[in-house]
Amino acid sequence: MGFNQWMRVLDTVAGLAQMTRRLKGDAPAAAESGVPPPTALGQIETRLAGVVVAALKEAFDRDRARMDLERAHLDAERQRAEEALRAELRRQAADRALGQVRLVALMAMGIWMLSAALAVWMPGMRDGFARGLLGGGWVFVLGALGCAFSGWQRIAAWSAADAGPGRAVVDGPHLAEILAPWLLLSALALCGASLLVAL
Repeated sequence: MGFNQWMRVLDTVAGLAQMTRRLKGDAPAAAESGVPPPTALGQIETRLAGVVVAALKEAFDRDRARMDLERAHLDAERQRAEEALRAELRRQAADRALGQVRLVALMAMGIWMLSAALAVWMPGMRDGFARGLLGGGWVFVLGALGCAFSGWQRIAAWSAADAGPGRAVVDGPHLAEILAPWLLLSALALCGASLLVAL
């Protein structure tokens, strides 16, 4: 029962007690002396009113304790759901970042192997200027691979760390993760230029 319903019950009981006193005719005597005469029925009513008030107080306390327990349970469930959501968002962000870093590493390896095969197969790639462009492309390929591996380690450590309530769900990209695609693009440009010079 709600608090308002309990208050209505208490008001009804108090009203009934007053009505019985008035019906008994004790009101004039109480008005003269200021104290109602002690009758057996009055003592029973007083005890009954005390029992009702004690029962209502106990019911209020029980309801308050139950509501506090339910509120604590709901707060714990909400915190557990927030932690699960935060962990899932961190996992998805780590998967996306690892996928990007993995793609850069695979493309860098592919460019390096293709340019090495073309350097062996095409005799014009062994000339001075083409060889210099190819060497510069390989330097950028190795730089992109190093940045990709560094980013991979950072993302793995970040995703394994505990995501407490004060920590960010998504961590910003590191410098190595930002540089890796640009180094890969530079390597692709230098290796392509060396191929064009060799033709």
